[in-house]
Amino acid sequence: HVCALKLSSKAQKRPMTKNVESHWSIRPPEGRERECRPDLDAHATAALDRLTRWAAKALRAPAALISLVDGDHFHVASCTSDDPRFASPDERLLTALHCEQVTATATPLVVDDGRGRGAPAEQDLGAVVAYVNVPLLSSSGHVRGSFCVVDTRPRPWRIEDVELVTELAASALTEVELQAARADADREKRWTDGQQAVLELIAARAPLQQTLSELLLAAEAHSPGMLTAILLREPVRGGPDVMRHIASPSLPRSYATGIDGLTVAEGQGICGTCVHRGEQVVVTDLARDPLTAEYAEYAEERGVHAGWATPIRSSRGPILGCFEMYYTAGREPDPDDQLIIDRSTHLARLAIEQTESAQALRRNVRRAQTLAREQTAVQRVATSVAAGIEREEIFALVAEQVARLLKADGGHVLRLEDGLHYRNLATWTRFPDRALPTGAVGEHLPDGAFAHLRASGGISRMSLEPDADLLHFRHRIAAAIQVDGETWGVVIALRDGRREFPREDEKRIARFAQLVSVAVANAEAHARLAAQALTDPLTDLANRRAFDERLEEETERAHRHTRALSVVLVDVDNFKTINDRFGHASGDRVLVNLADNLRTGMRTGDLLARIGGDEMAMILPDCRPEKAAHVARRMLESVAGKSMSQRHGVTLSAGVAGLTVGQTADDLLRCADQALYRAKDEGRNQVISYEEDMTASSAMRLSA
Repeated sequence: HVCALKLSSKAQKRPMTKNVESHWSIRPPEGRERECRPDLDAHATAALDRLTRWAAKALRAPAALISLVDGDHFHVASCTSDDPRFASPDERLLTALHCEQVTATATPLVVDDGRGRGAPAEQDLGAVVAYVNVPLLSSSGHVRGSFCVVDTRPRPWRIEDVELVTELAASALTEVELQAARADADREKRWTDGQQAVLELIAARAPLQQTLSELLLAAEAHSPGMLTAILLREPVRGGPDVMRHIASPSLPRSYATGIDGLTVAEGQGICGTCVHRGEQVVVTDLARDPLTAEYAEYAEERGVHAGWATPIRSSRGPILGCFEMYYTAGREPDPDDQLIIDRSTHLARLAIEQTESAQALRRNVRRAQTLAREQTAVQRVATSVAAGIEREEIFALVAEQVARLLKADGGHVLRLEDGLHYRNLATWTRFPDRALPTGAVGEHLPDGAFAHLRASGGISRMSLEPDADLLHFRHRIAAAIQVDGETWGVVIALRDGRREFPREDEKRIARFAQLVSVAVANAEAHARLAAQALTDPLTDLANRRAFDERLEEETERAHRHTRALSVVLVDVDNFKTINDRFGHASGDRVLVNLADNLRTGMRTGDLLARIGGDEMAMILPDCRPEKAAHVARRMLESVAGKSMSQRHGVTLSAGVAGLTVGQTADDLLRCADQALYRAKDEGRNQVISYEEDMTASSAMRLSA
């Protein structure tokens, strides 16, 4: 070997040239799938270049080259030549050197003179005549390529020449295996770094698409030539689930469009079938397999032939989605691929479950916040109802709180006037120029709020044209206000835009309607109690308390505005005789009929009250004593003409007094009382107006 490496002076002076590019991708022979990138690092490239230079120099050959094989793919890893005809080795050169035969048989091929073996033309393939081609055979028996020394003239190769090439081939194989080991270590490091990056994104609660894209890029870096995607399972109410594309960083955008929305069912691509079966699906020929034949055009456009889909199963059992891997060559997963699949699906599960947990937490927080707002709003209204504040204030509070709670543009409390109309009792809106004025009366629409409520049983969501009625908003949600089993009105919230009210808002607005119902019922109950407290139960006239309060108000008003005010006291003559003769029941009927008769002669705004057993009083605002006396006489004449009065002998005495400057309500009533006594003293059945001398007469009578 030492002798074989010894170079002549002529050879030493002859310069050796090396093409700048050490690697060329060679299209494989017919039937092979695609080109393969050499993927050699700088260290391996330099080492192989040194070996080809040594071989060419030692054997005084014009060219030496190393070809590598990766599956069915060949490429030139290094070529050293002083002949420009070998500067660009291609597929024909490798074919001429029978590289495929050498790698297939794993035996050296020595050719002394190939001109009679069908060697290519000299001008085409650099005058290849003689060559030694030795396989790069590993200890495990795998052929990684070949080491070839080429001569342009016939040459009898010596055994030493073949042994030298064989030893150099062993050195080249060592460099190739070291390169492969470094590449594996580098891929493993990238995969480990990628997993770490994915875990950091999961811990940082990064967006799911970003996390899964990082995961897929890490998987693709570990297995060059692989294209990946992840799809998530999306439940569909009332139908089969569908697959939604979430990440595929290396696939074209049209791929995402093509597979998004596939049904989870048999034959719906590898993803839909995988999730439907709940197991891994492997297709080695996407164009011919029945599962994917429908999508063969997509596969052909993207140059992929094999596809695998693996379900991503949650820790609780249900399938969350699937992890897809595509290859340009038809093949099945090997143990390395399965390791990537297992790791990727595990990390994808963590990311998806973490995202779902975060989403569930956010939903719970939003639900809690909404519930807190609802409770606060309801509590405000309930407190107001319990405090017994005015109904108008409660209605206004309800309109505002229901609109704010439901994130509406406006809120109303409407009162059902009759079968055709409603009245607006309270309004709150974000747009004052579109507000319905308080007290405004609107007409029912055939498809309006009240019609929907009657059809739905108390709660309704609807959408109308904005100008269909006075409410001016498109989307509405309403709840009926029930009082004593009848629809009293509605609470309604309004919203514009595309966003309708969700179904869960129905329960919220119903609570406000119930509170309004309680407020209305309480107010009406209070009104009834107040009326009972101020009403005489026998005659249904105002009682003494109501009379005194009203007399105080009218006296103050008359003094403030300098207006007239008169009081008339009416007493039934000899009422005790009527009771004794006809019975107390008849006496009560006399008083009831008397109240009805006197009421018919009253003006709107006047007050008739029963202030004693058989004594009644009238407050006549803006009425002078002379006119009040005339009204009293007309009433007495009307009563006297009634049949009951005639049958029971009923007659009346009346005293009239008008308010003077400086008088109080008590003074005015005392003057009317003195006039009434004068009417009784002077024979009854008459009307007497107050005069100043009556005060002295009354004092004398009291002293007597």
